[in-house]
Amino acid sequence: MLRSVVASVCVVLGMSALARAETWPQFRGATGNGISTEARLPTQWSESKGVQWQVDLPGKANSSPAVTSQRIDLTTQTDDDALWVLSFDRATGKQLRRTKVGSGKLAAKGPANLYSHRHNPATPSPIADENFVWAYFGTGLLVCVQADTGKIVWQKDLVKDYGEYDITFGMGSSPRLWKDKLYIACMTKSTSYVVALNKDTGDEVWRVLRQLPAKDDGPDAYSSPIVDLSFKRDLLLVSGSDHVTGYDLGTGQLDWSSSGLDIDSPYGRIIASPVPTPEGIVVATSANPGGGGLGKVVAIDTRRSGNVSNQHPWTIPKTTPDSSTPVALNGLVFMVTDSGIAMCVELKTGNKLWQKRLEGGPYQASLVAGGGHVYFLGTDGRCTVVKADKSGEVVAVNNLTGTFYATPALSDGKLYLRAYEKLYAVGGAN
Repeated sequence: MLRSVVASVCVVLGMSALARAETWPQFRGATGNGISTEARLPTQWSESKGVQWQVDLPGKANSSPAVTSQRIDLTTQTDDDALWVLSFDRATGKQLRRTKVGSGKLAAKGPANLYSHRHNPATPSPIADENFVWAYFGTGLLVCVQADTGKIVWQKDLVKDYGEYDITFGMGSSPRLWKDKLYIACMTKSTSYVVALNKDTGDEVWRVLRQLPAKDDGPDAYSSPIVDLSFKRDLLLVSGSDHVTGYDLGTGQLDWSSSGLDIDSPYGRIIASPVPTPEGIVVATSANPGGGGLGKVVAIDTRRSGNVSNQHPWTIPKTTPDSSTPVALNGLVFMVTDSGIAMCVELKTGNKLWQKRLEGGPYQASLVAGGGHVYFLGTDGRCTVVKADKSGEVVAVNNLTGTFYATPALSDGKLYLRAYEKLYAVGGAN
């Protein structure tokens, strides 16, 4: 009888733990800060160790996994240009549904050889909750799908509604869901705006134009909007066109704006998303196109409203990320360049605490952190796990087969890693 009681208690505790397990419902987590609150996450794995399941994916894409309590949702494009929403069982990897939601090619003005190997309409990451999946594509298609049936609830063509995408490499920004609103940031040489839509109907709630001064490729941006809950102001942060801006989540009213992300290159554009911190410092990155020491990382003090362009506690020029969004926690900022130069700086001062070159790469996935570690994932499947502190201690270097541009998802003690045509679930905290 005692054994039965103990077994029952264990089952209840196990179910409670599952219920409390953190989900990862969209790109870099709920707000987009890339930080998991879970204490135990895997640090060591390989093809023969730690991979709990893996599944082949139809087509090819770089969208990151959206993780709910029961599902993993992804998007992809197949060779016939069809656009799909895919759903998998989180525990086993079994495919639950495959829903065709549209078709089309990426609208891009630049040479295809510069982007077609790593970017297509299914680059933006989907959003999911227990009942629905919201998916946005580089064609302008935005769709809401019922999770248990695959039925399309509503869809919109944002190009038809708001204007074409005049952008060199095609739309790559992921949407952001917060409470009852879905937020889209569109930044191109022609159409530039931020729009909030009702998540249940797709109806417009508010929209603001975002025409800010920038030259050459500067108006193009591939960054994703981020939610900032600091200082009792709930803001949507948007980075692009050489500026970072903070909008009221409810009304779209501009709270603050900062210039200062321009670089001396006709190919300057912003790919990484802004990084809010509890200290009120937002870290923003200008891309480093082709290396060459052209990039810039800027710290912006956003504790006051208005024009904060002169409130930059520090700036790091040259050796900076291209497309990888940094992660900031515990007063530290971690980042990696495309070529694999990882570094950690002090948030308050920008002083460099450590710098090292990582093997493999290039490194284009954004950084994520959890369980006291930061994860640096290269396109070649090499993931370097580093302690999230001032030491820079490398805990492990792990390898998987595939081409990894997508940013990892962290949930329920597991890492979900999406390669072009494969999805891995890695578990077992070390």
